[in-house]
Amino acid sequence: MLPNFAKTELWRTLSDNLATQLNTSIIIEKATYGKLSFFQELRNRQHDQPYAALQGIKYISVPIESATLIIGPWKTNEPHALPEELAEARQKLPDWKDHHEDLVCTAISQATVAATHAHHLNDALTRAKLLLEFNKAVGQSKTSEQALYNAVQFLATKFKAANVNITAHGKQARNFDTTQAGKEVEERVIQHVKTTKSTCTINNIHADFMLEGIKDKEKLAQCALGIPIMHDRELTGQAILTSEQPLPLENISEVLYELASYLNRLNEYEQAQTNAKTDTLTGLNNRAELAKLDLLLAQLSGQAQSITTMMLDADNFKNYNDSQGHQAGDKVLQNIASIIRKNVPEEALTCRYGGEEFLIALPNYLPQKAKDIAENIRQAVEQECPITISIGLITCMNSSASRETLVKEADEALYRAKHLGKNKVIARLMVDKTLGVIDG
Repeated sequence: MLPNFAKTELWRTLSDNLATQLNTSIIIEKATYGKLSFFQELRNRQHDQPYAALQGIKYISVPIESATLIIGPWKTNEPHALPEELAEARQKLPDWKDHHEDLVCTAISQATVAATHAHHLNDALTRAKLLLEFNKAVGQSKTSEQALYNAVQFLATKFKAANVNITAHGKQARNFDTTQAGKEVEERVIQHVKTTKSTCTINNIHADFMLEGIKDKEKLAQCALGIPIMHDRELTGQAILTSEQPLPLENISEVLYELASYLNRLNEYEQAQTNAKTDTLTGLNNRAELAKLDLLLAQLSGQAQSITTMMLDADNFKNYNDSQGHQAGDKVLQNIASIIRKNVPEEALTCRYGGEEFLIALPNYLPQKAKDIAENIRQAVEQECPITISIGLITCMNSSASRETLVKEADEALYRAKHLGKNKVIARLMVDKTLGVIDG
């Protein structure tokens, strides 16, 4: 196998120049530099070992990495017993000089060092270009889902993969659905990657022992590659690629390493965004998210649809918190938040308003239906928690009232529920912001 440095243009140039100066040829594996002499062409045709030592002929052998470099031939002053045709060809060979060996070994050593540096430089440049292409394809992704999708498309196109399946941080993307046989192959490769946290390379899906027993696997692509996606030495996912030809593991690993870093940055950003709008104790939106209520009002008022705003407050919470401790109090608030989530529709806006107070906004619900939802929440808290809650709500039939007005009216209804003995739901109704408020 040709060493990597011998694949560089610099090595070819240096070797060709050296061969020209020496008036001979340089051979490494199947690569030839300089021009083969007629003598050597004859030997190549007539012998299985055309570079074996001969009386009157000189070759220099220089072992380099896993290969051997052959330089020559030259003719020496030694007597020989060559056949007539070779003997005639020998006369045209350059004369061997004793200083040739030191000259050749020094020149080859210098060329090897220079070509090795050139190979590393070319390799780094190739990787840099690859990662630049990848960053152009993925770098504009705003979410981890979008980044995974773009990464799948890039890998499939760049490396001519038949299929690509990436899972990371609990999210998945793939470019094509696969057959049952394809799914079974992926499952076994994934199991290997997860168990060993190492790459799984299959160069013959149809015959690999690891895939024994899978039906119709002969209809799949020839090769499969499974690569772990790691971050801080932790397995965060894996990529499975299939293709008709073996895939370049090193290049794909570089791309996936970059993807892992990018996904981690996206996850940190998404988590920061979530933390900025989420109450850490209850998991509900925090008060900063009330700006969404303004957007909701604008949308509903344009269609003359109703909105209901509820204010909920845990009864006697301070006494419970002081007597049972803050941990017990936090647990109660978490339970109330869980009950709210279970009892409101998906389109509802829910948030922890502050302390033991919660706010719910219901778009386009009739007053009675909104009151039923509030009553369901009140009853569930009474049954499942050691304390009760009071709820005040206001429904504006055309969403013409402002957020501040709705919160104020719901808060006054809540105050009345407290005044009437707590553990109650008090509802109010507003037909239009220009009209008064009546009991619901």
